[in-house]
Amino acid sequence: MNQIKQLGPWLLAAGMVVVTAGAWAGEMRIAVAADAAQAEAPVSAVAARAPHILIFDASGALVESHPNPVAANLGGAGPALAAWLAEKSVGTLVAGEFGAKLAQALKDRKIGAVTASGPAAQAAKKARP
Repeated sequence: MNQIKQLGPWLLAAGMVVVTAGAWAGEMRIAVAADAAQAEAPVSAVAARAPHILIFDASGALVESHPNPVAANLGGAGPALAAWLAEKSVGTLVAGEFGAKLAQALKDRKIGAVTASGPAAQAAKKARP
């Protein structure tokens, strides 16, 4: 069973999602940390060290697939991934788990963080506001 849990200030007691204005400005893009390069790939259990980063548009279509550019970094992979995602105009990152440094770097850049499991394409669609 796929599970999605909103993190940080986006979780309200009523279960509704509120996203800061900057996170969804322009075209909404959702990145998913994935175990492979295809939309059907499983969501990676880890975020910053995931093998691939998939980027989906507002309709849930896969628009970009990249080997994770920071996965092999010796240190600072979380903040480096957050910076790269900001350059790609991503508003939300989906992964199995988030390390503390990545979670803070995402928050600093107003990028949402959503935990999920299952196929990347399904997780991206469920992560939309």
